[in-house]
Amino acid sequence: MKSKLLIILTAVLILGILLAACNVSMTSTEEAKPGQLATVMWATVSTRLTQIAVGTMIAEATQVANYTATPTITETPTITSTPTITLTPTSTYTFTPSATFTPVFTSTPVTPTPTRTNTPVPVPCNQATFVTDVTIPDNTTMYAGQPFIKTWRIKNSGTCDWTTAYSLTFSTGNSFSAAASVPFTKTTKPGETLDIDVSMVSPSTTGDFTSSWMITGPSSSVFGVGTAPGTALDVKIKVTAIPPNHDPNTVYDFVVNYCSGLWRTNAAYITCPTSGYDYKNGTVTRTFAPILENGVMDDEGTLITIPAIGGDGFIQGQFPSFLVHSGDHFAASLACTVNAPKCSVTFELLYKINGTETVTSLGAWNKVSDNTILPVDVDLSSLDGQSVIFYLKVSSQSDPTNDFAQWMAVRITHP
Repeated sequence: MKSKLLIILTAVLILGILLAACNVSMTSTEEAKPGQLATVMWATVSTRLTQIAVGTMIAEATQVANYTATPTITETPTITSTPTITLTPTSTYTFTPSATFTPVFTSTPVTPTPTRTNTPVPVPCNQATFVTDVTIPDNTTMYAGQPFIKTWRIKNSGTCDWTTAYSLTFSTGNSFSAAASVPFTKTTKPGETLDIDVSMVSPSTTGDFTSSWMITGPSSSVFGVGTAPGTALDVKIKVTAIPPNHDPNTVYDFVVNYCSGLWRTNAAYITCPTSGYDYKNGTVTRTFAPILENGVMDDEGTLITIPAIGGDGFIQGQFPSFLVHSGDHFAASLACTVNAPKCSVTFELLYKINGTETVTSLGAWNKVSDNTILPVDVDLSSLDGQSVIFYLKVSSQSDPTNDFAQWMAVRITHP
């Protein structure tokens, strides 16, 4: 390859010289003409340029001839099977940073998880477990003022004996006329069950009601059922109706219609019914399970009226007009209540003809606490055909203490 290139270049050089020589031939003896002189000068320049160009070409050709190109080798990779790599984890790993790189780490502190143990949780001294409602399950329906006995069965799941120093105590809701506290009747050891009975009376109005109770132990410790301190024992009832009057001849029931009356005391008008028993400002409410002076519970619908305190303390209800017929009678049984030894009141029935202003008394009856019931009966036949407004009034005789007056089965009847 190299020798062939030199031969070609030599041939080109010789050819260039011959061509230059053939352009013009002039001797020194010839007289040069102006045109020939220009021609000779151009031929000389052209020859020199040709020599320079040929020399450059020879030099470059020589460099090319002397250059040995390094061939590019394309390797075909040999395909081999990929070995299966089994990683063997090591128990520790040591990271050694390079001399020119200092890693910066942002660490998140890790809160150590405490080691759980199987240490049992101590059982408290006072703890109870609900077992069942022996009587009056939740949402039992009943009449207003219906007496009933609620019985819960509970288990002593604590570590202390329940003695008779323990009691079931009213907590929240409606007390259902029950005692505020009912003592346990026997000692109940851990693991044993106890039935607790509470005498109650449903409210005197219709609706849904709940009474909640807790257990009170020595040193006034209070707990319920479940994990201490526990939850209350509840009784839930639905009062759906007012019980009918026991007198089948009743034509107007003052107990059923007691809030149709306009009630006032010597101090002011009061709402009906009153919340609780208010011996200062006066009370009007009703019950269908009155407690008599001897402690016996009756089943008559009863108005409870307590006069306001004052020198002329009284409470009075004015009822809507009623058309009286011959043979109609006003009837009631009058009483104080149990544990009211200072009760001393005057019951009075008054009336006025509708459209007039004159108020007339039809009868007045004094009552003290003497374990008796005072029956009254007034014939209304003299008011036949009249639209009559009746008043029920109770006045304190002297000391207002214990003046808890009950109008039992107060009504207009037509025997």
